[in-house]
Amino acid sequence: VHIASSFTWVDVSEKLWWTVTLDQVEFDGQTLTGSKTAIVDSGTSLLAGPKEDIHAILEIIGAKNMSGLYVANCQNISSIDFTIGGSTFSLEPEDLVLQQQGDECLLGIEEIYIPNNPLWILGDVFMRKFYVQFDFGNARMGFALARKPSDNWV
Repeated sequence: VHIASSFTWVDVSEKLWWTVTLDQVEFDGQTLTGSKTAIVDSGTSLLAGPKEDIHAILEIIGAKNMSGLYVANCQNISSIDFTIGGSTFSLEPEDLVLQQQGDECLLGIEEIYIPNNPLWILGDVFMRKFYVQFDFGNARMGFALARKPSDNWV
């Protein structure tokens, strides 16, 4: 009832966290190279990425840092694609926006710096669009497009 597609299953690459290997991360047609590792975490509100990748995104869209949050002209925001296990999971501009006021959008992204271990954290911004099933017994995760509340539930 909660999903709008079938599951794509991906093996966990590190059992300490729900970690997966990223085949590729792309924003606005540019491949980002900060990390090939992502943690899927419902305890992280935003989409967090390596400093270099986040700064590249912010530069492309002309975002401004306002008290630790990033704001950009809504028309400048592009999609970000995470390729995991050979499948691409795309977050469209509207998926990356937490709030809009006029032409300005508050972005649901932040940088994270972990010395010697750059990584992405696919938090609630990712998990609002993709339903994630954590399969502890088989050390894998399933990703499916989440059904929107506006979808026909019958």
